[in-house]
Amino acid sequence: MERHDFIIISTADWDSLIQTNKQYVSKELAKLNYRILYIESLGIRKLKINKSDIKRVFKRFINNIFFIKRKSKNIWVLSPLLIPGATNKKIIFINRILFNINLFISMKLLNFKNDYLWTYNPLTLLYLNVKRFKTSIYHAVDAIEHQPFMPKELIKIQEIKLAKDVDKIFATSKNIFKKLQVHNQNISYFGNVCDFDHFSKSLSINVDKIPNDIKSIENPIVGFIGSISEYKINFKLIYEVANNLKDINFVFIGPIDETISSMKIKQLNSLKNIYFFGYREYKDLPYYCAYFDIGWLPLVHNDYTNSMFPIKFFEYLAAGLPVVSTKIESLEEFKQFIEMHDDITSHSNSIIKVLADTENNIKERLNLARNNTYQKRTIKMLKELNL
Repeated sequence: MERHDFIIISTADWDSLIQTNKQYVSKELAKLNYRILYIESLGIRKLKINKSDIKRVFKRFINNIFFIKRKSKNIWVLSPLLIPGATNKKIIFINRILFNINLFISMKLLNFKNDYLWTYNPLTLLYLNVKRFKTSIYHAVDAIEHQPFMPKELIKIQEIKLAKDVDKIFATSKNIFKKLQVHNQNISYFGNVCDFDHFSKSLSINVDKIPNDIKSIENPIVGFIGSISEYKINFKLIYEVANNLKDINFVFIGPIDETISSMKIKQLNSLKNIYFFGYREYKDLPYYCAYFDIGWLPLVHNDYTNSMFPIKFFEYLAAGLPVVSTKIESLEEFKQFIEMHDDITSHSNSIIKVLADTENNIKERLNLARNNTYQKRTIKMLKELNL
């Protein structure tokens, strides 16, 4: 079998606290014996003067000293040193030169061919010509123009250009699919999936191995895992539901965005049945899921979430958990597996209803999750690329 090389242009660093499509797809391709050059975030948004951004800049400088880092048998990571948040034409031009020098040297050192470009970055055309590759793919996983501090208009313009230029588009939500289909007919819809083998460990974990921090909290527990940001999470709904259901505990696991108003966190912390655990390592997440009674998706409605497919949906199912959520269009096709309500009363009642359901349909949930894995989705995608 001919061996192919993939250049993955990501919008996240390899070791980001929250692992998503970029890392998972790279790992699945590597398992299939393709070689991967994973290019870390190119700094789409402007820097904020806060602890996490300063830490990232420092880390990028350190990583750039080592240039290319080998992460596994078939994966190498490149950390290009660029000027973040560039919207000025001169700075964009400088970034393009710096990026292409980095890429040229990396590909020469690794003896990579111009086989496949797989990009997640809607600004890709500002950095290189996608036509130099045998096949170019745009994997559109988020409406990132609607994330805070992003150059919204620049992303919109460049994404349309990219959609027209690439050979293939994969979209993870119906809304993204509709948005990009008008620019390129060679587009396929593949929703987000899960690492079933990892999260299904929750079903066989011995109670002695469950972390003490969550074991000290009384059941029932409604649990959320993921990054905690104002543009994703409905803080008002969380407060009202938890205030309504004082005999139920609500646990949040994940990094808290530094831009969140301290008043909002303070208000939630005023309720004795809300717990913020902060970040926990990926390897430990099944241990926490094993103690949850419900997987929660209390998402806010905005332009970003209306185009998202929550990765946590299938992860919760893989852990055997019933799911309660606000209404998310991407999950409508799975409504028999999820309770979705936006108003406070119905949402609260759905939590009570799910907790009272002793049959719980666990087999059906597990079967659905088992059929929606990164491995299976990657193989389907590669078939569409004739690989």
